[in-house]
Amino acid sequence: MTVVFFVLGLVQCALLFVLMRCGARLARAARREREEARYAPHGGWPRAAMIIPAAGNDPRMEAALRSLLQQDYPDFLPVIVTSGEDDPAVGVIRRLREDFPALRHVIAGEARDCGQKNRNSLAGVAAVGDAADIYLFCDSTHMAGPEFARCLAGPLARHEAEFSTGYHEVEPRDHGPVTLAYALSVLLMRLLQGVAAFTQPWGGAMGMTRAAFERYGVARLWASNVVDDCSLGAMLQARGVHVRLCAAALLRTTAAGHAFGVWRAWMERQVLFLKFCMPGQWLLLGVLAVLMAAPPVWACVALGGGLLGLGGGMAPFLALCWLVLLAATLSGWRRLLPTGVPLGRWLGAFFCASGLFAWVYAATIPAKTIAWRHMVYRVGRGGVLLGMRRRG
Repeated sequence: MTVVFFVLGLVQCALLFVLMRCGARLARAARREREEARYAPHGGWPRAAMIIPAAGNDPRMEAALRSLLQQDYPDFLPVIVTSGEDDPAVGVIRRLREDFPALRHVIAGEARDCGQKNRNSLAGVAAVGDAADIYLFCDSTHMAGPEFARCLAGPLARHEAEFSTGYHEVEPRDHGPVTLAYALSVLLMRLLQGVAAFTQPWGGAMGMTRAAFERYGVARLWASNVVDDCSLGAMLQARGVHVRLCAAALLRTTAAGHAFGVWRAWMERQVLFLKFCMPGQWLLLGVLAVLMAAPPVWACVALGGGLLGLGGGMAPFLALCWLVLLAATLSGWRRLLPTGVPLGRWLGAFFCASGLFAWVYAATIPAKTIAWRHMVYRVGRGGVLLGMRRRG
């Protein structure tokens, strides 16, 4: 059994090493894409609308929205959508409109047959109509560089793809275990995006041509679904449509004193979206959960048993070898973060993230609902919304 766990540990380290190399490739691609975005494509930049669903009073929202509104894009229509006039985000939007008169604020109304974010996005599209040739959908709490819109729209403007996606990274502002584990979880998902088999739209930064939006019936899909990106990814995958990953379309968010409950709920949603919309990838995620969690548990038992004199043989030595190899591999991951992190705390964050990942995945196996903000959604096959209720 010791040999089996050690082999699992070697496979785990090999996977982490491959993903680290993927991160280096993404960094090179991002530099190339930023250079390409400096020049207008043949025929010029198409008209683009940036549709931003917003809700709540996140303290990061105003600065993030301001960064999205300051895009260096020549023909650009920004639209922020809230569910109602009484949403706390409305006050932020009113202040922004004083500095950005082109900004449009759209009221979507309360969702009844789909997730609220889907309804907000569709209301934004309806308000834009044919005034744009490209739709860019963005989250409201991540910071964007001035070239973000050009990088995300570039493949669409050059007719290289009909759908594009970016992603985001977390800048940890402290070295707390939860903050670092959250940053590591997001980094893992970004690196998996760089593997072609796992590339799919991310709702926080995705683009599509208006023609593709209409051709593939995106409005019809979103109008009955709980989520925007995973449902779209499943549909495009089934139809063999390629989604172009734009490495330079990278948003950034900060995290400090990150709460365990917030992190757990976020991770649970990511797993559940795949369970309902892309069950094949959800099953592969289960394999990944075992691969991430099993070697640390084995090493803990083997090393603890060796220290207490309860176990002998090669197990403690092999566990120590695995731990050294893991530390060396994860040390390379630190270079992919915006800020430096001590190796010891980074290792602790990896163990914390692996444990929560396995726990959350196991909890999603019997789940039939998704809790998101103040709503609980009952979800069927393909992410179709079957019902909803407000959280108690």
